[in-house]
Parts: sequence; C-alpha cells; structure tokens
Amino acid sequence: MQMVIHAPFGGRINRAWGMALRKRLCHSFNFELQAAATDDGVLLSLGPQHSFPLEAVFEMLHPSGLEELLTQAALQAPMFNTRWRWNANRALALLRWQNGRRVPPYLQRMRAEDLLSRSSQPSSPARTTWGRGRSRCPTTRWCARPMRDCLTEAMDIDGLRACTHCDPRRADQRVTRETPEPSVFAHEILNANPYAYLDDAPLEEPPRPRGHAEARAARRGGR
Repeated sequence: MQMVIHAPFGGRINRAWGMALRKRLCHSFNFELQAAATDDGVLLSLGPQHSFPLEAVFEMLHPSGLEELLTQAALQAPMFNTRWRWNANRALALLRWQNGRRVPPYLQRMRAEDLLSRSSQPSSPARTTWGRGRSRCPTTRWCARPMRDCLTEAMDIDGLRACTHCDPRRADQRVTRETPEPSVFAHEILNANPYAYLDDAPLEEPPRPRGHAEARAARRGGR
C-alpha cells in the first residue's frame, strides 16, 4: 500500500513531514518503513500491519512534539552524518589535508563516524537520552550545530509547525481517498529519483501496489 500526501509546500517542509510521519509510525507499530518526499508531496510505503483511518494521518503530528520527533529522525538519516562531517572539518577536528596530501573521502567518513561514536558514548557527560530504545543526541557544541542545520536547512521545522498548527481563522481543506490505482498527480513521486528517498535503503524499484491511499492537503487562498 502506497500512501501519498499531496502537499505543495516545498521540498524542505515535505521532507520534514515525511521523516516525522515515518518516525511516528515506527514508534506506533515498531516497524521501519520507506518514505520519499518531493516538492509536491510525501510518499509512505505501508505494510499489512499499518492499519489506521486515513483521516488520522493529519492528526499524528503536533507542533509541540515536532522538534523531538525530527531530532530522532535526523539522527538516523544520512543528512546528520554528512553535516556532522562538515562541521568537524570546519572545527579542524578532522583534517582534509595531511602530510601534504588530501585525505580520501572514504577515510574522512570513517574518522567522522569514529568521532561521532566517541561523542555518543554513555561515559560522555555531555549527552541526553530521549527515552528507552531511542537514539542518543549528544549535546556537545559539535552536535548542536549539525542538528540545527538538519532542522533548519535540510528541513523546515518552522514551516512544518505552521502547517500542522490548527488555526480556526485559516481555511484548510483536507481530503482523503482510497483508490485501486494511483492518480496522475502521484506518478511523479511514485517514480521519483533516488534523491527523494528519506533513508539510505537500497534503491530498488518498489513492487506494484495493490491499493493506493491518497490524502490531499490544500490551503485555500494562501500558500
């Protein structure tokens, strides 16, 4: 089952929306699923164990819990490791040049992962834990900057808060439909390029879905 959320809010907001929904469903069903996001929508690949009313997808996220949820999602995404390495290079904790030669990229990645693992060790005093079975987010200065870059540059947490905030003065229209085959508006995200995927799963062609659930989110007279 492929669930598509048609939301023309831009890639940064949809990427944050997809990662937050993916993490919320993982906490609820204890099962990782594949997700993708583009400028015009979010795609979630659901399994037989994911059973919930389609209307509930708009109520799964609350503005007050988005930062914690997106922090957990970003820690397990490739975007955090990449920005961690960039900040470590700027802080000269990882050298790009050594003995007059450029350090190979694969070696920089290995050293960055080792540095991150040492910063996340339980013996480190500068750390915090979000709960049982969840990833630790070290509170060192090196970790705070790449996490802020993930939440505000790669994603748009403020824009997602505005989309999920229920304002009675704002006229929203949210429609859900379950169809036997995807609509023409879903073809782009169903055949999205590899960069649209929100995880580092193998880039394989997904099987043909048996059913298709679509949720349309549109804002009248606004965005």
